[in-house]
Amino acid sequence: MTRSLRWAFNVRAWKPTREEWLCALQCVQPEEKERINKFVFTKDAKASMIGRLLLRKCISEIMDVPYDELRFGRDENNRPVVTRPEIPDHSFDFNVSHQGDFAVLAADEYPRVGVDVMKTEYSGGKTIREFFAVMQRQFTTSEWNFIEQPGTESELLRRFYRLWCLKESYVKAIGSGLSISLQRLDFNCLTREVKEGAITKDTQLYFDGKLLA
Repeated sequence: MTRSLRWAFNVRAWKPTREEWLCALQCVQPEEKERINKFVFTKDAKASMIGRLLLRKCISEIMDVPYDELRFGRDENNRPVVTRPEIPDHSFDFNVSHQGDFAVLAADEYPRVGVDVMKTEYSGGKTIREFFAVMQRQFTTSEWNFIEQPGTESELLRRFYRLWCLKESYVKAIGSGLSISLQRLDFNCLTREVKEGAITKDTQLYFDGKLLA
């Protein structure tokens, strides 16, 4: 099976019966089950559950290991890792994220993989302009120029969240959380608009002014 995966699961569309939910709980580790059961809102519990199940399905299929023989833990940077069985090399990595209606997984033959997902809507108490004024300091000048291209508010938000997801994906990949200054990351989106269902592979990443990818 390919070791390069991109999965998205519509959490909102999943309406498990009680039996299905209990079955799902049996597929995760006790500490994961305990954490999932602490969520106040059903949608958050479902999203967390799907994230764990996506991880198990990914590793089970790629490594050909039964679900009940898999064990996950966290590394020193709080990234999910397989603790059993041992992955024989460090050329494979995976990451999950969930927000809004979707849970997503990315896995690939790279030492570090990060993924993020955001609903491209703003529901905060501020106006879009007030929100942007607060968030602008997280972006480089060129990134902000990309966001502020002429367009509707929804188009500006899509560009904003596109860059935000890229930054989040990077910090999740290296496991630094938000301790790293996001202005050190400068993403250049050569494909200016991404249509629904399309894939773009030409985004450039500069770190402290040096081209990384």
